[in-house]
Amino acid sequence: MMNASFSKSIFHHSLIKRLSLCNQGRIRPGNIISVGTETLAVRFFSVLSKEEEEQEKKRVEGLSKYQKEIELRALDKELARLNTLRGINTGELYTFRGKFKALARDYGVAFMAWYWAVWMSTAAMTYGAIEMGAIDAMALIAKADSYTGLDLASKVDPQLGAIGITLVFNEMLEPVRLPIVVLTTKPVVEKLYPKRY
Repeated sequence: MMNASFSKSIFHHSLIKRLSLCNQGRIRPGNIISVGTETLAVRFFSVLSKEEEEQEKKRVEGLSKYQKEIELRALDKELARLNTLRGINTGELYTFRGKFKALARDYGVAFMAWYWAVWMSTAAMTYGAIEMGAIDAMALIAKADSYTGLDLASKVDPQLGAIGITLVFNEMLEPVRLPIVVLTTKPVVEKLYPKRY
């Protein structure tokens, strides 16, 4: 029978060997490592060492424009696959919040530009409806004052009151606006900025 210290020594040696394999890329972070009776999940992401980074820079510099494009396509495809797997694993792929985060991650500035364009258009339509619909913003503020005990109606300029009511109503439209933005971002952005591949 092996004594406990010898068994621990074998465990540590095996663990170091497996972590070394992980750093070499043979075992990827997220994999489960079984060592004897112990099971470990690799929870860190190994980064390239300075030497490896320099080697990769030199390798990429030697690629033609076409080769770089092909390699970027493959990397983008793999990233999309990994993000989908991560979304499935966390459950975010099936939630509205998760889809919103994925759009922000995948479309970045274009997504934010589209979101704010929709926000501004709903604000302009709301302001137009208030002005043309003869809704008295000051009467609404006075009504709110009667509930809160404040006296904002006497201190607010009527034009600023209309803008304030517009902002409040516009924010109340968020539960309607957000699904529209989430559903239309991909087709709108891809129509304006078509993918090269």
